[in-house]
Amino acid sequence: MYKNISKSREIIARLQEEGKVTPMNSVDDMAKIASMNKYMEEVRRDYRMKESQSQISAAQVILNA
Repeated sequence: MYKNISKSREIIARLQEEGKVTPMNSVDDMAKIASMNKYMEEVRRDYRMKESQSQISAAQVILNA
C-alpha cells in the first residue's frame, strides 16, 4: 500500500491549525517584500565586491618562509 509522507505538509498543516500562518498579499506586505528584496540585492552586491577585493588582496600577498 502506498502512503505519501511529507514532513513539510505536516508542518504547514500544524501551523495553520495553530493560527500561525497568514497570507502576505496585502499592499503593505508587498511593499515590505519589495523593500526587503532591494535591501538583499544591496547586501549581495556589497558581499561580491568585498569578496573580489579580498581575492585581489590575497593574490598580492608575498609569503616569506
